[in-house]
Amino acid sequence: MAVHNNKTLKLIATKLGLGEEEKVLNKAAEFERLLQTKSIAGSNMTDTSKTVICLDLAAGIYGADLDSKTAIKYSGLRGPTYMNCRKIVENLLELSSDRLTVSFLCASLQCTGVQSLAEKILEEYQRQKIEIDLSLPQYVCMAVYQACRLNKVKVTKSKLIEKSRLKPGQWTKLDADWTKIVDEKFATQKKRGRPPKDKENVCTEAEKMEVDVFSPNKEKLEPEVEPYDDWKKRMLASAYEQLRALEESRKNEDEYRSREKQTKDQRENKMKMKEFTSPRRSPRKTPQKFSPYKSPSTKPITAIRLLFPREL
Repeated sequence: MAVHNNKTLKLIATKLGLGEEEKVLNKAAEFERLLQTKSIAGSNMTDTSKTVICLDLAAGIYGADLDSKTAIKYSGLRGPTYMNCRKIVENLLELSSDRLTVSFLCASLQCTGVQSLAEKILEEYQRQKIEIDLSLPQYVCMAVYQACRLNKVKVTKSKLIEKSRLKPGQWTKLDADWTKIVDEKFATQKKRGRPPKDKENVCTEAEKMEVDVFSPNKEKLEPEVEPYDDWKKRMLASAYEQLRALEESRKNEDEYRSREKQTKDQRENKMKMKEFTSPRRSPRKTPQKFSPYKSPSTKPITAIRLLFPREL
């Protein structure tokens, strides 16, 4: 195999420990040439980072040892950014078998109803941007997002950004670009207002709403007048009933007051009786040794008790 003449590729491969791997160098050079024919929109990759990624992919194909931390260090990118760029290059070079498609994304997001519209949006964008590879995940995600926006289907935006492998700022720029094209081609203009009704329909409705007051067929309903005697009897009966109810209520009220007065007097009498009566003495609990009314029996003293007994 011919030795590769690119000095930059050879130098970076030596730093990565791949200087002696001719197959890896040739494959990485091939990837670089293919990558030059592709355009990467919205990417921060430099020539050095592209070279490192090509060497990484070539080493993976031939099973050569490559330290990922060293590759990230010499690429000049951060870890997550390096992995995203590596995935983009892998898709551009058609090395990835798990390519994201519109049908798969719609099925995973449960919005299969917008699949046809998303494919049309993707085709329209490809007509205007011929040099861009629309098989990349960011374009597929954006097409599905725009289709959901037009059909007012709610999807989780964070999931789409994650699957697109873009940063939020890059997603916002791409969204603004796509929104202009989609609104011009696919946005439907909603008609405001309602069409005016026909004059004939308006006339018929007005005729239905009219009320024929002066029609001779309708008889006027006159209120019935009650005779004076009947009215007098009815009014007197209602007045007597009201008087009876009033008398009964007064009678009940007087009875209640008299009962209340009696109970109050009884309570006062009881309190007065308690004041004049003496309190009751409690009975003795222990029996007395001697009766309080009899003096204790005394026996004659027959001997004298000595305090200090004598010795015999």
